[in-house]
Amino acid sequence: MIKGKDGTIIPKVVIERLPRYYRYFDWLENKMEKISSKKLGDLIGSSASQVRLDLSYFGDFGQQGYGYNIKKLKHELVKILHINIERKFIIVGAGNIGRALTRYNIFKDTDFTLKALFDINPALIGEKIKGVTIYDVKELGAFVKENSIDIAIIAVPKDAANDISAILIQNGIKGILNFAPLDLNVQESFPVENIHIIDKILALSFMIS
Repeated sequence: MIKGKDGTIIPKVVIERLPRYYRYFDWLENKMEKISSKKLGDLIGSSASQVRLDLSYFGDFGQQGYGYNIKKLKHELVKILHINIERKFIIVGAGNIGRALTRYNIFKDTDFTLKALFDINPALIGEKIKGVTIYDVKELGAFVKENSIDIAIIAVPKDAANDISAILIQNGIKGILNFAPLDLNVQESFPVENIHIIDKILALSFMIS
């Protein structure tokens, strides 16, 4: 349960929209000085009232008749999302997804640092991908604890995902991004984001039918 500036509980859907706001302000920063809630809502597929409500959880950023100052609000979103704070993360699973995420360098414009990869395959242990070492998954718990890792990305088969998440949580991980094709069995209050690509493809199949 996360509370806003005035103590109001912030709905999870609002939190999930914040990165989208940041992405658009980052894109717009060098294109214009200000933007109205109506135009911002049109960009992100929402209404002006929803934009104003979303942002009001975190402070008073807009001015009536002026809108939002893009540079200023982007700076505020950096602080709200804690993008300006160093975050250490790891990837568990050095298969296709793990390798793609490492090579793509998904956090290149943030203070997030990929510290290590882990895998069960002995043939991969010691290999480096873009300078990041693959370690034996047996070392996972100790590495997380000793290096104060903040976030883990799980990209392992579903049969192993819950065991991996248990090791991570026991050793102090703060949040998990889960690419395994099942929802993790963790406490409801623990921060987990599930990325189920097949669900999106099936939903898309329904929508185009």
